[in-house]
Amino acid sequence: MQTQKEQNLQHLDQNPKQDFALQPLRRYFSLALHDFRTPYLLGLTFLPLLVAFFCFSAILYTFGAQWYAMLFAYLHIDFGFSSAWLSWIQTFADYVLKASVFVFFIFALFGLSLLTSLLICAFITPYVVRYIRDLHYQTHSIDGNENLFISLLWLLGVYVRYVLFWLVLIPLYFVPFVGGFAMLIPGYWLFSKTMVADVGTTIFEKNTFKSIRGTQSNKIRSVILPLFGINLIPIIGFFSPVFALSVLTHLFFDIKSSYEFTITD
Repeated sequence: MQTQKEQNLQHLDQNPKQDFALQPLRRYFSLALHDFRTPYLLGLTFLPLLVAFFCFSAILYTFGAQWYAMLFAYLHIDFGFSSAWLSWIQTFADYVLKASVFVFFIFALFGLSLLTSLLICAFITPYVVRYIRDLHYQTHSIDGNENLFISLLWLLGVYVRYVLFWLVLIPLYFVPFVGGFAMLIPGYWLFSKTMVADVGTTIFEKNTFKSIRGTQSNKIRSVILPLFGINLIPIIGFFSPVFALSVLTHLFFDIKSSYEFTITD
């Protein structure tokens, strides 16, 4: 026999077009911006930024020049032209290779920064969710009960798939115009996958979140897309992960309100 909760979940799964009475998107961003300016969330914002900055600054300072020289030497092709008239070809090829290696390091730095920021967000998400709940949604419970070890294993699997996705697209990164777009595809996938899961599994039980994610995929995507766009803005992107968590927290608590009203109706 199915429980009443399971029957309600099945009803929602069988009626994916059923729309909850949700607030306009701008409402979530407005609330999140107000919360973001509080000392507590500003403190959580600077934590990932400082960790990523010091880690990658130290790594690049120590190994950057050596790695650059090693990669250039590995990819370098000596045409062996003896004629001075053809030496410009070697010079031009070396210039293109140096620029390509530099571009590769820029993309790698972007990818590693995103990974680090999202990894730290996985640990601070419960604090963001609980803080916003206490400010705006005191009557709502936080039902997520994911085991930390299981969550880390899942996150590791996502990161492995992201790296493989990123590596497969490397040849496209050096194609003008196409390269920038190609780089965004795995970045958006990772951003969406981790952010939505971090907040959703904190607020909802596993089965409930699975149902919500399926029935409200369009609404969630309409929030994730502008958040990812904000994440790409220079300088601002460093501060955006906590803001993104705040926006998604407001969205999911709004969905939770409507969801609980629906299944008790």
